[in-house]
Formats: sequence, structure tokens, C-alpha cells
Amino acid sequence: MTPLVPLLAALNVLLVGVWVGMYLFTTSVVSPAFTELFPDAATRTANRRLVGRYYARVNGPLTLLLLATVLALGVTRGFGGALLAEFALLLLIGGLVALHVRRGQAQARPPAWITNLTLAASALLCAFAVVASA
Repeated sequence: MTPLVPLLAALNVLLVGVWVGMYLFTTSVVSPAFTELFPDAATRTANRRLVGRYYARVNGPLTLLLLATVLALGVTRGFGGALLAEFALLLLIGGLVALHVRRGQAQARPPAWITNLTLAASALLCAFAVVASA
């Protein structure tokens, strides 16, 4: 085992924690606050889009770094079941985020099922990241 593996494993768990933390904060704090701060749907939607653009500037590179870390772990240590599950969940979450953005552009707010499924996948992502990094 290369000495890089423990560092990659720790980075994997850290990045998953940051990613999920950002998502939880946005879902649990920012979105409800916007509903109270901006009762007008058009103003709320405009502000959501603005925050979304800033969010994407951080979340995009973070997600790419997480994906690269998972792939690096797989290459250096092998793709076990937990790491493959984590990779699959990252792909699922990426698709859900894309759907969230697409639906959010068409409506004032994306459907709740997208958010709920992303939250569930994020919880599983945390679990698999810990198992894969052990």
C-alpha cells in the first residue's frame, strides 16, 4: 500500500463532509430563509439563481476534486464495493443536481422529490465514504 492511500482516504471523507454540509446548509437554511425574505416569487427566483451561480463556483470544483479522489483511491487501492457504491452515488447526485438546475429554471422552485432524493443519496454517500476509507 502506497503512503498516499491514508491521505486520499482522509481527503475522501473530508470532501464528502464538506459537500454534504454545503448541501444541507443550502437546503435547510438558505432556501427557507429565501421564502421568508422574498415573498415575491420572481424576486425569490432571481435571488436563488444568483446564489446558485456562486454556489456552483465552489461546489463544481469540490465535486471534481471528490470524484478525482475516489478515482485515485480506486487506482491505488482497488475499487472495492464501498468505493464503487460511492462512485455510483456521486454520479447519481450529479444527475440529480443537473435535474435540480434544469427544473429550477423552468419553475420557481424544483420539485421536493429531487431535493429529498439528493439528501438520501448524500446520507448514503457519507456512509460509503467512511466505509471505503477505512
